[in-house]
Amino acid sequence: MSNTYSQTWFELFLETQLYTEQEVAFVGRHLPRPRYRRVLDVCCGSGRHSRPLAEQGYEVVGIDRDVVALANALAKARSSTAVNATYLHQDMRRLEEVPGQFDAVLSLWQSFGYFDEATNRDVLRQMSEKLRPNGRLILDIYNRTYFERNQGTRQLERNGVLITAANSMKGNRLRATLDYGDGGDTFEWQLFTPDEICELAAEFGLEVVLMCTEFDEKKPVTPEKPRMIFVFRKERKER
Repeated sequence: MSNTYSQTWFELFLETQLYTEQEVAFVGRHLPRPRYRRVLDVCCGSGRHSRPLAEQGYEVVGIDRDVVALANALAKARSSTAVNATYLHQDMRRLEEVPGQFDAVLSLWQSFGYFDEATNRDVLRQMSEKLRPNGRLILDIYNRTYFERNQGTRQLERNGVLITAANSMKGNRLRATLDYGDGGDTFEWQLFTPDEICELAAEFGLEVVLMCTEFDEKKPVTPEKPRMIFVFRKERKER
């Protein structure tokens, strides 16, 4: 399954998002300039992270396959000081087509794991290949153990809209449905435990620098929290 996000999802979950500043600050702490300047933002959406990073002086290439989101990202960048932001219409399964290498790769807001296991594995390989030696990958994904323990239906409110959300696990895959009352979205991902994603990353020369939750270095990964954020470093190859 290749997830598609509706305009309603963007409006409810991103346009009203209060955590962007915290997330961008986390990225900045772990990608200090000038050592980390050139950044690839995978599944950049409407540029929520890439735009403020470019405004801070990073050279950011954002990629996404959603042409509407990319158009929004470009329009917002043009009306800001994000002169170092470039946006490309690109499928994350073909990262090898993006020119050059980068000091860092970002994959934020559970934008990894959309495909079958072999394809997800290959996407991570390509992320690693886009990094220069000692470059960093910041990966923000769901904790499988949390969702195995928290299946079922609940209601939440966003921007005055009552949403019915249902989560179910089948093996290592999460299926999430959102009902907005006048439409909805369905998403599916392969989820990982902390050990599983670290072992997979290690196969592609990525070692863990940090793992935490809620973009807070002081908060450890735990089954009680749905998100886990990893900072990986690309190992320098031995000659």
